[in-house]
Amino acid sequence: MSSSVQLGSVSLSGSSPRLTGSASELDTETLVNALTEARRLPAVRFENQITENEAKIAAYGELRTMLGDMQSALEGLRNPPGFFSADENLFESKAAFFSSNTTTQPGELLGIGVTNSASAGSFEIIVDQIATARKFSGDSVSSSAAPLADELNGGTAFSGSFSLGLEGSGTSATINVDGTMDINDVRGAINAVSDETGVTASVLKVSDSDFRLVLTANETGKEVQMANVAGDDALNILGLSTDGGTTFKNSIQAADKAIIQVDGIAITRDSNTIDDVLDGVTFEVFKAEPGTTLTVDIEQSLGAAKEQIVAFVEAYNTYRSFVASQNVVSETGEIGEGSPLFGDSTLRSISQSISNFTTGQVSGLDANALSSLAGIGVTMNQENLLQIDENKLDELLLNDPDTVRDVFEFRFESSSPDLVLFARGNTLNDSDFTIEITDADNDGIAESATIDGVAAEIDGNAIKGVDGTAYEGLEFIWTGSGSTSINVTATQGVAEKLYNYIDGVIDDVDGTLTSASDALEDANTEFTDEIAFIEERAETFRQSLIERFAAMEAALALADSMLQQVRAQTDAMTSDN
Repeated sequence: MSSSVQLGSVSLSGSSPRLTGSASELDTETLVNALTEARRLPAVRFENQITENEAKIAAYGELRTMLGDMQSALEGLRNPPGFFSADENLFESKAAFFSSNTTTQPGELLGIGVTNSASAGSFEIIVDQIATARKFSGDSVSSSAAPLADELNGGTAFSGSFSLGLEGSGTSATINVDGTMDINDVRGAINAVSDETGVTASVLKVSDSDFRLVLTANETGKEVQMANVAGDDALNILGLSTDGGTTFKNSIQAADKAIIQVDGIAITRDSNTIDDVLDGVTFEVFKAEPGTTLTVDIEQSLGAAKEQIVAFVEAYNTYRSFVASQNVVSETGEIGEGSPLFGDSTLRSISQSISNFTTGQVSGLDANALSSLAGIGVTMNQENLLQIDENKLDELLLNDPDTVRDVFEFRFESSSPDLVLFARGNTLNDSDFTIEITDADNDGIAESATIDGVAAEIDGNAIKGVDGTAYEGLEFIWTGSGSTSINVTATQGVAEKLYNYIDGVIDDVDGTLTSASDALEDANTEFTDEIAFIEERAETFRQSLIERFAAMEAALALADSMLQQVRAQTDAMTSDN
């Protein structure tokens, strides 16, 4: 009689061990998996936390973008700091309007561009002459490819050089020519040094048997200067000048300057672009017409400021809608899937601060002045969204723009034109103060300065409020000389406060959102390390279970085999009896 022994064994499925041939008739593989997964439960919790953190980081990114859009909308409304702040201040925008005393359209004669630094006012313009560039040609040749000796010198060889340049430029170059060259070669030689000479050459085809070298000054109002340098009289042979460059043999256009009259005062310039007569005003002269007088009016233009206020409101409302989306709770009390920042302390702090700045009052204004967004027609509705009373805001912008500016801008006034504000912080603790400057040696460099009696820091021409004082963050540039006392008033509007606060929130290095995101990233790194450790221990535990169950199955299989043998022997003994 023969019998077999069925032992539990371990096999591989891929790289994973499996139990086969179960003698216990237990689903040992399922037991091993269940026990191993129980050991992995802390890792699962870490994985869930990582998923939550990643959702928060993504939400922080969305919030950063929305706050960045809001900050961009506030930039031109806050009176940006620095020497060129007026150019970026939308409340300083200007527009030019002009009319003609004749049937000629003003735009046919003159173009006008204005920047924020232009002063509002009215003046009269007459265009007497436009600037033109000197243009002249050489003598005609019958073929552009024929040697110049044949075309211009009766077949006699020649070789010479001449200098070429522009009046007042200070630079010139020497052009070498000879009888073997054709007219195109001369053009190439001149254009090769055009950057130095300020003169460009071209070949004009008048007809199939008439080609001419044409030289043009690259700038209007400046005369071309030329003279023979060595060898044969190249200027005369080419037909450019018969007197060594003193005059032009074939003049096409003179080098005239632009002449305009501004309120009866004649202005002469080399170029048709005139930008140094009035600050912030550029004239483009198109056509001369002495009999026509153009009246130009430069006025404040607040359309751009209104558009930017609308852009700010839209950006704010987009941000507020995002905040509201993070506080969604279902009817069963569960947090919405799209609310990863539900109950988030960082979002709550940011939201509270922005709300306070948006609805707050501007301190330092006159007691009866409008000092809030609501006062100028930008109010908060029941959904915590901003809305604009168009009629109220438009009326103020038209009739009392300074009131609107006071609500939005950082406003600064100094009793001395020698003191300008260069930089400021986000906390203005004093809106009316006096700066005492000591410059005993009268050299324009202050030895010391105080702000309402508080010592300030001196750095060249800069006067800085010391950190920790009420004037921290303020930096002034003083361009005067001698000891003096200067009175300063300043107010900090809503746009200024919001802009600076947002800057601290979205800064890429140490902003609030950057720090919060970095903290979550660091936590995820730690969680990942913990998961790896737990996975390693769980795998070790799994291997241990497999070995134990395998040993158990082997023992049970052996016992079962022995039992089968005993039964067989017993059955044999019973059969013999």
